[in-house]
Formats: sequence, structure tokens, C-alpha cells
Amino acid sequence: MYAMLMRKHLLSNDVVIYNPIKAIKGEIDKEYNYFIDEMENDFLEATDICFITSGQYQECYAYPITEEDLLNRYGTDSLEEALEKYQYEVFDAFNFSVIEDEKFVMRQIDYEELKTLFEEPELSFDYYNGSVNITKRKLYMLTQIKDKKDLRKFIDEMLKKFNELDKSGIKKSSSKKEKDNSDEILKEMASVFSSDLESKNIRRDIDTDELEAYLKERIMGQDEKIEELVTIIADNYKTSDSHLIQRPLLIGPSGVGKTETLKLIAEYLDIPFTRYSTPTLSGSGYVGNNVDDILRLAYYNSSRKEKICNESLIFLDEFDKINLRGNDVSDKAVQNLLLNFLDGTVYDVEVNSGYRVQFDTTLMCIVLGGAFEDIFKKKKKKIGFGDSESELNKITITDADIIEYGFIPEIVGRCNPKILYNNLTREDLKNILLKGKLSPIYLKQQFYKEVYDVDLKVLDTYIDAVLDRVVDNNTGARELKQIVFSSLNDISHTLQSKKNRGKYSEVIVDKEILSDSKVYTLKKR
Repeated sequence: MYAMLMRKHLLSNDVVIYNPIKAIKGEIDKEYNYFIDEMENDFLEATDICFITSGQYQECYAYPITEEDLLNRYGTDSLEEALEKYQYEVFDAFNFSVIEDEKFVMRQIDYEELKTLFEEPELSFDYYNGSVNITKRKLYMLTQIKDKKDLRKFIDEMLKKFNELDKSGIKKSSSKKEKDNSDEILKEMASVFSSDLESKNIRRDIDTDELEAYLKERIMGQDEKIEELVTIIADNYKTSDSHLIQRPLLIGPSGVGKTETLKLIAEYLDIPFTRYSTPTLSGSGYVGNNVDDILRLAYYNSSRKEKICNESLIFLDEFDKINLRGNDVSDKAVQNLLLNFLDGTVYDVEVNSGYRVQFDTTLMCIVLGGAFEDIFKKKKKKIGFGDSESELNKITITDADIIEYGFIPEIVGRCNPKILYNNLTREDLKNILLKGKLSPIYLKQQFYKEVYDVDLKVLDTYIDAVLDRVVDNNTGARELKQIVFSSLNDISHTLQSKKNRGKYSEVIVDKEILSDSKVYTLKKR
């Protein structure tokens, strides 16, 4: 079975345009009417009403045909030749394909029919074969405009021409009723196209107060850092000016919340999050991964939706590990590789076998992060600080420090601002356990109550023992979850047993459970 892969473009509430992409091979799921290709991607039919009324820039299928019918249709024994003719026929017919009004009936039109489609041909003008119809008070832009600047130009020119026709779009009139009506049409036109312009941007309005509050309930000890980062990310998503885009660099030891902050931001904003280990990259001419791999991963994290992928939050982690080590030219090559990526470049990436997607990183929200431990160690020794977190948090890192650490000035200048995450104090770690909404203790308490109707009670001695271990290991908040979950593993095993279901009302844990997971107290109902 074959079909045409189509791309849907929602241009207004009334118009959907489909552009053919290529012929694909697969099978139709008869129960749900999905077309499943050889890569196991599934697509809805272009005429499916659920698909038509959903978001824009999606892919679908149309014109399914069996191999036998394909060969018979074009009178050839060569499948390759038949596919070529099939694809050419669809492309040739698809000057435009529209959904009109609310009937959800897809039909194809060529440009000759397009010229006679409108009652007022003088309202049509030559702009990428684009036309509008004012008299029906419905606005149809039957083409794909790829650039928002072109769209703005199109709107401005249309408004000018509309005004030249005395706003009525039909004839001059001194009737107040007709003028009021035409003003209403003009407002509607501006509203529809302004909405359309917004939909073509990846920008979104973010309530920073709400987002900051959400993060501060889950990330402890980093309030000022959260406020700074949220401000930058919110500005990045609001602007369409590439000169205003910032690429923040998060600096701080492992386990202080850098990655977790970004994951929570993506979760709150309902956008895809892609964390990529920067040291796996290789410069041009060297064997290894390149920028295409970052974008390919982001594409799959976005459920293979291009527009959603462009809204991704991309985190280049362990950035500090691509510093120049001696005269290793490969390290410098990686840094040079990232220059264009951070500046903003269009990449043509093969995301599937034979299927390529273009990504523009200009407006993508890209954040970098790394520990830069050696810089802290060197500064601590030079200044004479001790090991206390409060003293370590007074250390500042400049661009000169990062350049000396082994980064070319060009890339350091692109990573701005530098946000230094605080080392977590014992009090911060305690707050994570007792107050944070992502506390492993809180999560287990909720789970035991919901699943087994058992209350989990932890004694202060248990909390202190967990904190002692994390502080001694200097592993930050990341180890809290591992220690707590491991210590409660035997309790979970006991509560899962069928014979114990409904038998207990409370379980109490003390510090002894950290050395022997079978030492705890269960209270019967």
C-alpha cells in the first residue's frame, strides 16, 4: 500500500492548506484508519475531521493506493516508474487544496480556477499567487507564506488596497450602514491575520510570577537564580528579534538543580525538553556526533512535529568538558561547531531515512550548563576560602576565567549571561526533604497513601542520617532520591504482598534503616 504524505497548514479558522511531500509505503490500520509507514510512524487521513480541526503544521496522508492499482493505473510493470508518475500527478494537481467554510470538504483547485473563484477579481493581486475575498466576509489566503516578514508585508499591502477601494470592497458609498459594515470587515480581517501571524511565531506569553512560584516550590536554595533564568527564558520566547535572544550559561556543581530547573520549566510550559551531553560532539572532519544529532534528538522528543520542535528547550549539558586540553585541535573544532548553532543557522537534517527537515536555531531557546569545578578550586585556593557553602557561594566567575579555562573568546561571548548556581547548604538539603514538592519522602508518602492506604512517618533521626550521608559524599540533591528510595525498598516489597494488603495503617522509619533496610516498624490497623 502507498499514499502521499501531506503537510497541513492552518491559515485561519476557515482555511486549511495541504502540500504534498512525497509518496510513502505502509499499511492502513482498518480499525482506526491510520496509515502506518515503514518507520512505524502513523498518520491520520487528510479528510479526518479530528485532524482538520486540530493544530497546524502537521502531517497526514491522502490518496492511498495499492501496488496493484498503482501499476494498472499507469500501465507499467515498473513500480519505480509508477510511483514517479503517481507522485508527479499529485504534485501537478496540488496548486492549492483548501477546506472551505465549515463544511470540511477538501477540494483541489488550480490557479485558473482560483482566478474565477472570487466575485471581485480586483481584490486579487499578484503576491505569491495569493488572493483574498472580502465580499463574503470570509478571508482566504490560499497559499503558504513561509516568512513572517512576508506575511506582515502581505497584510500591509492588502489593507492599503482595501482602503483604496473605499473600504467597501465593492463600490463607493456614503451609506453610514455600509461604512460601519466595512469597518467591521476591516477589523475582522486585521484580527484574523494578526492571529495568523502570531500562530506562525514560536513566541509565547509567560506569566513569570506563576512560573517562578512553581519552581521555587520544587527547587531549593536558588531563588535569585530562578528569577534570573525565568526572566531570560520568558524574554527569549516573547521576542522575534534574533538580536534579543540570549544563551544563558548555568554554572555550578552537580546536584544543585541546573537540569531539574530546566526540566520543570519545560514541564510547566508544556514544551519538549532535550538534554544533550556536549562532550559527545565532534568537530567538522572528525568522527563522532554533530549538531544534526542534537536537532534529531529534539525532533523525536517533540513527537516528530517540526513546529513543536522549534519551541523546544535545549540544554547543552557538561559544556565545561569541551574546554581546550593542551593543543587538542578537536576540542577547538567542537567549540567552533557550536558558534553557528548558537548564533542561529538553518540546518537541513535527515530525521528519517530519506526524510529531511529544516531547523532554524535562530529563535530556539538554548541553554548551556557545566560544573567548571577546576575554576572554583583554583579560585578557592587563591582567595583562601574554606569549604563552607556560604564561602563558596561568594566566588564569582568572569569571562576571562572561562577563556583561561580553555574556551575561545568567540564562544564565551555568545554564552550570556553566566548564572552561578549556589552550592546547597545542609539547610537547603533539609528543605528539599521536608518542604519541596519533589521531595522523595513526600512522593513516597503520597504513593503509599494512595496505593496502600498506609501512612509513612519518618523520624528526625532518619532525616539527619540522610543529610549526613549526602553532605559527606558532597553529591548534592541528586543523591537524596537514591538514598531515600533505596532505604524504603523493603517496605515497598512488604506492602506489595497480597497477604499484607489492608493489614497495616502506618510504617515508621528511623536512621537504622539506612544500614539495614529491613529495620522499620509496621503498625496494624
